[in-house]
Amino acid sequence: MKNLLHLNSRRSCCLGQQHGFSLAELLTAMAVTSLLMIALLSLLGQVSTHYHISQRNINSLADGRALFQFLENDLASQVSGTMFFLQADANGQTQMAFVRQRDAAQSDATGDLMGCFYYVAFREDEARRGSPKLFRRTLDAHATQQWLQAGNAAVLPSPDPLVDEPLAYHVLRWEIRGRQRDAQGRWQLWNAELGSMPSDLEILVEMVDERTAQRLQSEQDWKDLANRQNPKQEESVRRQVYRMKLR
Repeated sequence: MKNLLHLNSRRSCCLGQQHGFSLAELLTAMAVTSLLMIALLSLLGQVSTHYHISQRNINSLADGRALFQFLENDLASQVSGTMFFLQADANGQTQMAFVRQRDAAQSDATGDLMGCFYYVAFREDEARRGSPKLFRRTLDAHATQQWLQAGNAAVLPSPDPLVDEPLAYHVLRWEIRGRQRDAQGRWQLWNAELGSMPSDLEILVEMVDERTAQRLQSEQDWKDLANRQNPKQEESVRRQVYRMKLR
């Protein structure tokens, strides 16, 4: 009996010594958990940011490829021996004009030739937000014939961004260089005064995504970004170079 009472007394003593977590232990556990949650949220934020940047890069790349394919198809119908213009405007953007055969699908069109004029101009959209856009203007058969008849006195058509439809939006830079071979077969920059067509074109285009474009409020903001006056937005510029053979 005494042994049993002694055993129960020891069990009661041991049970009395058991206790839960102390306040310091709880605070330490909460601090560690908070740090882990902060690290996890930071990692998720970085993954989300990289995903959106990659998605914008993919969209810009797809837009650029579609633009180059359209331009290549346009130049594939260029009429050899006719005028070809490459000229920089006041903002350093390249203006290009040439004569091409008219698409057979245009049943309502008259004449076999049409003039094409590519240029960049700043225009506002319906939300009153402006951005530089790449436009393509076409000349009808009568205007094209007048243009051809002008010969060496011919000049570039006049841009009309309020009427023409844009091919590409948020175009920061549009630069085209022509190349040709000299008498020794060496490559050199195309010289329009030689009266020949360039053998190929090197097209450089820089664009920004829609999210970045929304933060640019004025035409001067676009010029500052083009001149790299805002280094923080440099990563938003998507640059593509395309080389196109003409013959």
